[in-house]
Amino acid sequence: QQAAVLLATMTALLLSLLAAAALLPTKAEAFTPICPDQSRTTATTSLSAANANVATSDVVIGGGRIGSILAEDATLLGREDSISSSIDPAGTGPIYVATRNDVLEGIVDDCPAGRRKDLVFLQNGYLDSFLERKGLLQNTQALLYLSVPAKGADPVDGITSVNPEGLTAATGEWAQAFADKLATLDLKMNVVTPEQYRPAMFEKLIW
Repeated sequence: QQAAVLLATMTALLLSLLAAAALLPTKAEAFTPICPDQSRTTATTSLSAANANVATSDVVIGGGRIGSILAEDATLLGREDSISSSIDPAGTGPIYVATRNDVLEGIVDDCPAGRRKDLVFLQNGYLDSFLERKGLLQNTQALLYLSVPAKGADPVDGITSVNPEGLTAATGEWAQAFADKLATLDLKMNVVTPEQYRPAMFEKLIW
């Protein structure tokens, strides 16, 4: 009887998550990448146009397995580095946050106010409540379907025969820049709309 109650509880929880995410796509049809000839109304397009003639500089916060593979041609900040004094308040470019969720509060607070919109969150899980509280709900977020077996090792893409286009996805101002960066590592990524990203986030959370 206890097993039946537990099963019913778990089923109710799963159904509530599915309802919150609306209709989740199957993995085979998870994303329809934004193609170059499509009309883009996302922030990514407007930012790219605005910064077309402005040099950007990548920053990576977190020198772990994920951060280390993104560090080439970027400023890498570790635990002992001061974020406020290391990031140019007048600069531009993505600031990849490759850290644990439990240190995000301090990272955001230490980041120059004018650059917080450039923070790119690479954490798995549900960050909406935190981002909304910080006024960063429109920031770039990514779902990573890749692995790095050990620090310094080559990354392994999470592509499958069912999803040869890959399932890693990002949305927001710096999504295309992140896709370009991963492409240099021979990793696939889909640039998607916020409407496509949200159910995918819940799917990964459940999965």
